[in-house]
Amino acid sequence: MRSTTWSRSGATTVAFLGLVFAVGCKPTPPANPSFDDAAQFAFREFENEDPAVLAYAVREFEGEIYRGVDVDADDVADRALTPADLSEDDLGDLEHPDRDVSLAVPVAVAAGSVHDISRHQVLPLLPDQRPIEPNSPDHYDRSYPDDGDTCWPDRSCAFLRTVNVLTKTNPLMSMDYTLYKDFRWVDLSLPDPADVPADVEATSNGEPRWGFVARSWTSERAEEEGGGASIEQSYSFEVWIPRDSGGFVRNGSTSNNDGGEWTGDSTIGGTLRLMALWAETDIGPDVAETIVINLTRGGIDDIFEGQDLYLDEHPE
Repeated sequence: MRSTTWSRSGATTVAFLGLVFAVGCKPTPPANPSFDDAAQFAFREFENEDPAVLAYAVREFEGEIYRGVDVDADDVADRALTPADLSEDDLGDLEHPDRDVSLAVPVAVAAGSVHDISRHQVLPLLPDQRPIEPNSPDHYDRSYPDDGDTCWPDRSCAFLRTVNVLTKTNPLMSMDYTLYKDFRWVDLSLPDPADVPADVEATSNGEPRWGFVARSWTSERAEEEGGGASIEQSYSFEVWIPRDSGGFVRNGSTSNNDGGEWTGDSTIGGTLRLMALWAETDIGPDVAETIVINLTRGGIDDIFEGQDLYLDEHPE
């Protein structure tokens, strides 16, 4: 059984619980199994040499997000899902801590944005990520070891590799660590891989439909200075998918998971975002896993709000 623990003064614990309850305490609904499959598949296939494989995975992911939650709801609890655990096979050759990956607690949150993909693509290129990372207000430096920041904006290279040195801060921790995060363009108009003959390069069906994805991981354990809280392991998968009527569109017979009555799809305009996070933390005496999940999904939603605010304040 996973456990996430924390030890701090009573006053700090009260502040922590206040933050948790502020982001809502409704239980996160379990994801439809096909959402689980799509999330794991997309994470695992991030580096696949055939771009049609990742495009297929992200299209499946897109449909499951729209069917699984109300991506335009105000309450983050109505936009949250619980992915399945990652497996060691899903991690592939990523350098990561020597831990049982099933101990990483899964959380996923989706959100619509009024800003188009062309606006969101500038965010990974900020060397100082603090304006869009509310949980790292003092320190979040991004570097580009392969100089991908020069070719990624016009898609002349598919990948943007980044190394991030940051300080994560919340009511119960302040911790320095390094996070590796890669971004990749994906043309969602590519055909299904099964429809492409062997040794034939997949090409778009009509005009390209560009979105992008990201995968992050930690390579080693991080501990708060002086001991205490630690991040044992952390992994994420994120999507930015255009709401351009070219993706999931309801046809009158589409049914949502668990009888949900929401109506959102890709015709709304702007961008669909989702972050799936798998993290194992050690925070002292036992704290219910549901509390940690509430705090985590609130932190993800703060990032979405920070992105939109930055784009609001920095028009083209």
